[in-house]
Amino acid sequence: MSKRKIAYIVILSAIVFGCAWAFISAGVITKNFKKEALTQAGEKQELNIENLIITETKDDKKYWELYAESGYYDNQNKVAILYNVIGNFYDDDKVVLSMESTKGTYSEENKKVVLYDNTYFIYKDGTDVRADRFVWQGNDKDITAQGNVIITKNGEIRTFSNEAVLSNQMTNIRIKGRSKTELYSKGNFDEKI
Repeated sequence: MSKRKIAYIVILSAIVFGCAWAFISAGVITKNFKKEALTQAGEKQELNIENLIITETKDDKKYWELYAESGYYDNQNKVAILYNVIGNFYDDDKVVLSMESTKGTYSEENKKVVLYDNTYFIYKDGTDVRADRFVWQGNDKDITAQGNVIITKNGEIRTFSNEAVLSNQMTNIRIKGRSKTELYSKGNFDEKI
């Protein structure tokens, strides 16, 4: 045999040996990884959703509803992440409060709704409430507004605070933390009293 053929055989043998060694090493290294990935995939499931409606009803009476344009549901945490949300609170089948937000969450376990990111509420009397975050947990609970809360009522009064607690029927507002209140002549935010 020529030296050239022997060199080719040695090089080919080295390549085959190197490939076999790499293949066996990869199998040993990723052996548990494959099992863990399959186990975790079986436990955690996400469902992408479009046009979702969530409502709270009791005795055929609707208390509130949320409509989300899109989102996803994580069954491991039992939380729905919602995008482009609009909703209403009802009293005697009439809307008393409407809301809009670009993002929110709904927890299935404790029925807690959190709306944040470009969020505002408007009551039937025209009172407008804007905040960084709104949280409520059922019809019989108050709504908490947190972060840069601005409440505007009838074009006459505007309050600024860090936190406010609102009833869903607009019967009571409690402002918490540092606050500022401005009074104006009716409908004219340029003329302070």
